[in-house]
Amino acid sequence: MNKNELDKCLISILQILQAKPLAYRSFGIYWWPIKAILKQKYTKENLYLLGDYVDPDGVERVPDVGVSEMIKQAFSEFQMNTSFGFDGNQVTDTEGEPYTIFDQDADI
Repeated sequence: MNKNELDKCLISILQILQAKPLAYRSFGIYWWPIKAILKQKYTKENLYLLGDYVDPDGVERVPDVGVSEMIKQAFSEFQMNTSFGFDGNQVTDTEGEPYTIFDQDADI
């Protein structure tokens, strides 16, 4: 994935989350690296979710596959979860283990 493609992905993610902030949960465990990448380009002024909170347990569950592959996996997770209406905070990691996703920056 080149820089232009990455920028387009980040803009799409930002727009989705600006319209529906709780959609962050649909990224499942991939929310944490997605959030970190978004924070490199945007601030809390762009999206209030981009604060400093990180769940170390969630971060540890993300496979180390590189940025391009991780973004592909994140979009796949997002698409599956939104297609089937799975928008709650109970998700599974890549090993099938349950995980409760909660970002304190969402202020819910």
